[in-house]
Amino acid sequence: MSSLKKKLFDGSPLLWIVYKKEWIASVRSSHQLKRLRKEERPREKLLYGSSKPTTAELLAIFLRSGIQGKSAIIIANDLLTQFGGVKGIFEADKEELMEIEGLGEAKVAQIKAVQALAEEYLKEKMKSVSKVRNSKEVFDYLYLTMRDLKKETFKVIFLNSADQIIDDENLFEGTLNASSVYPREIVKSAVHKNAVSLIFVHNHPSGDPTPSESDKGITEDLVYACNTMQIKVLDHIIIGDNRYFSFADEGLIEAYNRNFVSLKEGRG
Repeated sequence: MSSLKKKLFDGSPLLWIVYKKEWIASVRSSHQLKRLRKEERPREKLLYGSSKPTTAELLAIFLRSGIQGKSAIIIANDLLTQFGGVKGIFEADKEELMEIEGLGEAKVAQIKAVQALAEEYLKEKMKSVSKVRNSKEVFDYLYLTMRDLKKETFKVIFLNSADQIIDDENLFEGTLNASSVYPREIVKSAVHKNAVSLIFVHNHPSGDPTPSESDKGITEDLVYACNTMQIKVLDHIIIGDNRYFSFADEGLIEAYNRNFVSLKEGRG
């Protein structure tokens, strides 16, 4: 028996209190994931469990480990609470994320890697589509990668004669107006890629996808420029916060094409 235990059992109340504190401090934290039943651990639940992991549990899998007194799940919940969900976490920069207790550069890098992989998956999935059928389909593929951009970004999707995606490019960034979007550059890229038709997509960081007069003017100019090279504009989609605006769905692409034909015939 240790000397501390011997003195304790000799009847010293003070030593009993000291020993009790020492014993409590030595016990492993009840927050450790290893103390959970195997089927309740996030990784095992994801791979083998019958129930779906929560958002916090999925995030904890990527965080991998916690700190003393805080499991990866608790840190994940702190993140979700602080930033209002996954969207806020992905929008946050490195410094903001590292303010959360338990996050260092390695864990922040893991979070950013998850985001980058998700974006790459969505890009590859979009390019694997056999045929682009409607604006909703384009929105679904691009929403997660474009909704949180802090600057307006103008993307061009290049398609072949079967309406299959050949490639896509972010060609312009910043406040979009007639002086910042160059139809000549777009037509040049389309010819280089042997594209038959194009879809334009850009985001509104404000969350409101309603087109401005500048958006309408740019789209009309692009339709005219592409028509001169016999390249078809299928749509221009503006992505907002969980909603979008389609120039084609609203009949504007068709109207711009009619205007072009009228102008051409008038000149003829």
